[in-house]
Amino acid sequence: MSQYEITVDGVVGPMVLAALEGFEARVTTVGRSRLVGEVVDQAALHGILERLEDLRVDIVDVHRVEP
Repeated sequence: MSQYEITVDGVVGPMVLAALEGFEARVTTVGRSRLVGEVVDQAALHGILERLEDLRVDIVDVHRVEP
């Protein structure tokens, strides 16, 4: 299991967080949100990214957080 940080445009609401179980949102100073959470594998990561796309959330950056 790896921890990932997904940066998106805007402030995410409860609907987005509900779609991403286990993720926390942190608002940055540039009008973006950082979604941080544990991901089991690459297939799960792709599923999360697809959910964000379905919710029309603009993804800016995705990276794994090193321990």
